Amino acid sequence: MEKSKEKTWDERHPNWNLCYYTYMDEFEGVSSLDEAASKCALRVLKRKLEDEIGFELSDEAFIAIFFKVINLAPARPLGGHSFYLGYVVPMLKFLETYNLDCGVEKIFRFFNIRNFEKRRYSNLLLHVPHSSTSFPTDCHKIYDDLDEEERLLIDYYTNELFVPQQESKNIMNVVFPYCRLYCDVERLINDPLEKDGLGISYNRWVQCKDRYGKSLRSFSGKTSAFALYADFHAEVAKKIVELGEGTLLVDCHSFSSLPNLLNSNPPDIDLCIGYNDDETCPNKVTIGNIVQYFKARGYKVGINEPFSNSKTFSVPVKYHSVMIEVNKRLYMNEQTLEKAEGFERLKQDIQALYTDVLLLR
Repeated sequence: MEKSKEKTWDERHPNWNLCYYTYMDEFEGVSSLDEAASKCALRVLKRKLEDEIGFELSDEAFIAIFFKVINLAPARPLGGHSFYLGYVVPMLKFLETYNLDCGVEKIFRFFNIRNFEKRRYSNLLLHVPHSSTSFPTDCHKIYDDLDEEERLLIDYYTNELFVPQQESKNIMNVVFPYCRLYCDVERLINDPLEKDGLGISYNRWVQCKDRYGKSLRSFSGKTSAFALYADFHAEVAKKIVELGEGTLLVDCHSFSSLPNLLNSNPPDIDLCIGYNDDETCPNKVTIGNIVQYFKARGYKVGINEPFSNSKTFSVPVKYHSVMIEVNKRLYMNEQTLEKAEGFERLKQDIQALYTDVLLLR
């Protein structure tokens, strides 16, 4: 009796060609690389997909997508690993197509290797410019002098929401110690908002309550405000230089849920992620990771809308900057200024972002 011929790989897996032709272009030239290609081949494809969708995938999610495309059913789970034994042989065959020697052990190690490149940062600098209610002692102004509209401009408690209790070598912070009504370190020199009295120094004409006409409300002279402004910018710039390249500046803010001087129609969002259209802009995967992180926790997120851009400082090193604005309704009562029930949860979510998404692990 004639012995039956053993089936080839393609005969046993008729859908494999779909994988080959789908991804052939992505791996063109990989076989000419050195031994490191064995570790990197599938990462190349994973990163390609992530760049297309704009955020990172877990290894498990990537594998599920990968094998959905090639229509191979997984075998039983392999304990302690995030993928199935049925995936290993197809991966080996796929790599063999490109003359890559990659054994099972390398496959396992491969999916434990994290290669983030510029999607992760070595250091974070938390920049908190608007949390303070204090005034310099020599200016003879106090918080009680602010009117209701001006009080809505303060980013209450953002120094607590964003800044961990203990500073580490990788996560540093700089918090401006005075009220923004005295000196707004976020403004630009010759800021467009100067015309509305909302520049570096706030000087507003307001309606008199007890008589006709208007009076000028001022909390600082331009000279004293600018001196503070210059000193603070120098302090932040020095910290960025100390941290060096690979640093992400996180511009930490909150916004009022009530109409105010800066926004007459507050947005119905929980958080806004902002960035600049220049060399300080993180890549789209980093932005996507931040957005997906908060969305996965149930927050409604805006991207450069309604607030855009992020604070930058002039320094001789390359760094990135991203703004995170949180709606005050999430964590406080704007009438009583008391912390709300959601304060601790928001604080934990924000600070977990640093190690879960932004820092190298």
